[in-house]
Amino acid sequence: MSLFSAPSIHAQSFDSVTHIHSVKVIGKKILIGTHEGLFVYKGPNNMKPIGKERFDIMGLAISGKTMYASGHPGKGSKLPEPVGLLRSDDEGITWKKVSLQGEVDFHFLEARGSEIYGVDAQTNMLLYSSNSGKVWRKVEPNQFSDIAISGQKLGDSFVIQDKKLMKSSGAFADLSPIKTAFPISEIETVGRSLYASSRKSIFKSLNQGKAWKKIYTFDIEVSGLSSSNDLLVAVVGNQIFASEDGGESFK
Repeated sequence: MSLFSAPSIHAQSFDSVTHIHSVKVIGKKILIGTHEGLFVYKGPNNMKPIGKERFDIMGLAISGKTMYASGHPGKGSKLPEPVGLLRSDDEGITWKKVSLQGEVDFHFLEARGSEIYGVDAQTNMLLYSSNSGKVWRKVEPNQFSDIAISGQKLGDSFVIQDKKLMKSSGAFADLSPIKTAFPISEIETVGRSLYASSRKSIFKSLNQGKAWKKIYTFDIEVSGLSSSNDLLVAVVGNQIFASEDGGESFK
């Protein structure tokens, strides 16, 4: 979900919770990272807090059953400022320190397998880790609005720059443009499939972005996209829609 270049859903509210920073999917659960901590979204006006650790979650990423987060400690928290990279293996009930405590405030995180990309809000630097966040290297000042890790080969990802799609190899050692007939705001990978949002519509590609099929169109623009093997979620206005059939239908 591209929330670091154009934070389209920041300061929105779902239920009574304000300052939404990210919407992510783990299995069939929809999780929301907010100024007030982590919540599970069960439906309109139905959000429940997760765990006892309350911190301002600015960046949130999910890889399988593992969650990563970054941000600022909440009131009474013993976490450092900023919290660096945290990890949870129990769906956000408890968190462990991984790295960069007191150093980095990731406002964007993307993870898959052992790979993690993050953008430090303090320096706008894009960082990359290939070992689950233990060691990081600086890539370059961030100029991308979204990143989706391929999962097919270490260091490969799909990225969006100025609404255009590119393939990154070697963790941004090489960038190759992929032509599309429409501008892209969000990009997601599920297995070998690609999902992209463009204005009001969602597109799907089964061949690494060479050809696309429009699979769904909403009444207004899609401002966020997140996925797991079980669920595809779209943020549209101040509503969250979920699909269990790969984007063919939403409710």
